[in-house]
Amino acid sequence: MKASSPLHTVIIQPGDSLWKLAQQNLGRGSRWQELLAANPGIADPTRISAGTEIVVPAKVTGLKSDLKVTVKQGDMLSSIARATYGRAAAWRCIAQANPEIADANRIYEGQQLLLPSICQQ
Repeated sequence: MKASSPLHTVIIQPGDSLWKLAQQNLGRGSRWQELLAANPGIADPTRISAGTEIVVPAKVTGLKSDLKVTVKQGDMLSSIARATYGRAAAWRCIAQANPEIADANRIYEGQQLLLPSICQQ
């Protein structure tokens, strides 16, 4: 592998997920879709096999002012958005930055959420 190559590879270990690999290699688990895009051979992102070699795109430093918060009992995306961005409608920014949220009405105490530094919505 050339030092100037924008790509490198990693071997999937038991217990790894695309989220975990994105967190380790790209700085944020929410970037797991970049791993999926770089590896068209992955048919099902929820079933990756240990021992498989995958390509990791070049690490791009995330925005330094992005925040991570832990959901507290009673929190909703809209209340977190109101406290962070000054408007409840900005919950969509939080949902988009956290693709593991399948239902915006169901977030859980103890869950870690990424809050983007900029919300245009």
